[in-house]
Amino acid sequence: MKSAFAIQDLNVWFGTDVGGRRAEFHVVKNVNLELAPGERLGLVGESGSGKTTTILAAMGLLTSNAEVSGRILLDRKDILREGESSVAPHRWKDIAMVFQGAMSAFNPVKTVGWQIAEAMHMHGVARGVAISRRIGELLELVGIPAEQAERFPHQFSGGMRQRAMIAMALACEPKVLLADEPTTALDVMVQDQVMKLLVRLSKELNLALVLVTHDLAIVAQSCQRAAVMLKGEVIEQGPVADLYHRPRHEYTRRLFEATPDIFASAQVSRRVCAPASETPRNAPLLDVRGLSVSYLRSRSISDIVRGRPIDAPAVVDDVSLRVERGEMVALVGQSGSGKTTALQAILGMIRPCAGSIQFNGRDVTSLTSRQWRPLRRQIQMIYQDPYESLDLRYRVRSTVEEPLRVHGIGTTAKERETLVCAALDRVGLTPVHHYLGRFPHELSGGQRQRVAIASAIVLRPELLLADEPVSMLDVSVRAGVLELLNELRADARMGILMITHDLSTAANYADRIAVMHQGRIVENGDAATVVRSPRAPYTRALLASIPNPDPDRSGFVNSAA
Repeated sequence: MKSAFAIQDLNVWFGTDVGGRRAEFHVVKNVNLELAPGERLGLVGESGSGKTTTILAAMGLLTSNAEVSGRILLDRKDILREGESSVAPHRWKDIAMVFQGAMSAFNPVKTVGWQIAEAMHMHGVARGVAISRRIGELLELVGIPAEQAERFPHQFSGGMRQRAMIAMALACEPKVLLADEPTTALDVMVQDQVMKLLVRLSKELNLALVLVTHDLAIVAQSCQRAAVMLKGEVIEQGPVADLYHRPRHEYTRRLFEATPDIFASAQVSRRVCAPASETPRNAPLLDVRGLSVSYLRSRSISDIVRGRPIDAPAVVDDVSLRVERGEMVALVGQSGSGKTTALQAILGMIRPCAGSIQFNGRDVTSLTSRQWRPLRRQIQMIYQDPYESLDLRYRVRSTVEEPLRVHGIGTTAKERETLVCAALDRVGLTPVHHYLGRFPHELSGGQRQRVAIASAIVLRPELLLADEPVSMLDVSVRAGVLELLNELRADARMGILMITHDLSTAANYADRIAVMHQGRIVENGDAATVVRSPRAPYTRALLASIPNPDPDRSGFVNSAA
């Protein structure tokens, strides 16, 4: 096999000061990978397994406290032999990288075109008019009109920014592309577009591609081979089909089992818990009817003076849905479809311009902040990002105890401590005393999200609103949090309204699915029915965009046949 790129015996240590003493952590251990021109390899594993550190080492972009041994070969030439002086001439020219957060990877005060041109200037790839022409060609290559080169990053959508990042990585015609979680936090349709683009470019440009991800379904549909990392080591690698059907390592098998499979769930309903028989059908826990929300656009002084009408398009338009006790309802749709806005209106954070919201038979549509306060105990929220939803200054004990203090629950510190411990035990953070004194930075992503859930359920609410509660978590951690939510609604008779752009998650865990598009509910029904027999064209488009975790099958239509 002709080799375009190889990693040989790569080791990475990070040095840090612990209690005044120097300590070293061995984070990447004897990693070996090799790719031929045009080959696509998925590097998979959970957060902390060493995936990103491996490809940053290959680019020579690790921090100054890192120590590296081993070889990075481009056309069998070791580019790490002399450190920065030997890797710099190859960076972006022969080996390039697509970073995880496109917005943070771009300079916000420079145009996208200027940033694409920067690498070409640095390596002398093109000059003058040739650079402008090349920028236009690159943007067109990734599906962005050439004239948008003069726009700034914030003027692009998430999918466009990710495609512009790919264009920037291809500016100097590299032979190897390293993509670090290029579709994280993108909705399924944009994710599908970005991955199809990467696969097409790999084929057309004979580009060796390393795809770092924790989503095995994406790897199954876009890569020929995969390598699985665990605790800094590659524990298994080979053709994707072999890893899926005949995994040799137990960890690989668990990873595939934890991947939501909408194609399997399409055959059987996930429903675990029917609504309580004593709850009348005409009085659901949450009943939203004809909900509409508009955001007013700013007007110029002349518009105000002349009395021109305000242009206020509906972000949420005539939305109706219900949630009953013990039921999980998934609100599904692309980014920008109005899902979070609808949730904020239900929670009383924004005032709707039309429609009604009833909770437990009470109309809460027009309540003031003071009138909402006693209801907060009964309706709790789980936010999307566990890294930002917790106060970094609070220990776990204080975070979970705060809602009790706000609502005056527990007359003594001991009573509140008992309730806090019970909530932490309920979300699986045991033994509890190991977690009470920890700060958020001392927890993993999954542990942080469980703390956020504990602080929500410590009040024993009747309704839980979850806004993309697992989108930023690894696949196995994601499965654990979703199983926890499933148990809560089943055991505590709690109603859950979960926002997600992942139909696979919705199909596996929700009783009913409401599909939202451009502010409207375009489909609503039993989860299995929506997945098996979608009526709306938009629902069918969403389903067609979902990658199949089985590499031998592709596309929703084929897998359901």
